[in-house]
Amino acid sequence: MTKILEKLLQYRSAICLDGHIECDVLREICLPIIAADGAANTLIKNGIEPTVIIGDLDSVDNGLLKNRRHIRNESQESTDFEKALDYIEEKSLSPAIVFGIDGGYIDRVLGNISIFTNTKFVAVSKDMIFMMVDDNQILNLEVNTKLSIFGMPRCIIKSSGLKWELNGDELFICGKNSHSNRAASDRVELKISSGKALIFIYTKTISDAGVSNCLDGSNISAIK
Repeated sequence: MTKILEKLLQYRSAICLDGHIECDVLREICLPIIAADGAANTLIKNGIEPTVIIGDLDSVDNGLLKNRRHIRNESQESTDFEKALDYIEEKSLSPAIVFGIDGGYIDRVLGNISIFTNTKFVAVSKDMIFMMVDDNQILNLEVNTKLSIFGMPRCIIKSSGLKWELNGDELFICGKNSHSNRAASDRVELKISSGKALIFIYTKTISDAGVSNCLDGSNISAIK
């Protein structure tokens, strides 16, 4: 857990979406918490007080808004996630860690990921970390950690330290991507010469048969 906290403390806020929220990690990092609408239900149920609740507020229990700071923005031109992003930029609370990006209906998950790809944040979800990379990135991982790399929408990438190395490969949506790669070293280096990539890093050991076992969480030390 110490490695997790050391890496997450460089961020200035936490945005919580209405998906799966890693409450134990959130409690430890002690950052301002921006709850996007219905995420407040989960947070308060788990004894976590959001700094502010923001969105059109059609999903949060109205009784929870009493005596809690909230900002109602009923515009349908932006999602609650985008409203939270606007808020942290206005308040100089960027960069942020995103919680709850997954969970719920698949269209919402895909929408959240689409918005996330326009940031340089990290997202912590159940058993996985998401990050956007558009230059060089060093990942400190346990050997055999499963990770996947997707061009967003495309990238040209070289790697060092992967089981299946990328040698100037072009990765792109609806085409070639690096599904289910693995760390062959405890130091994985990615070099992106063009475009940007969405990286998924698993925080559990995943066998080729799909069986998972808990690690100590140290893969979150990959966050830079």
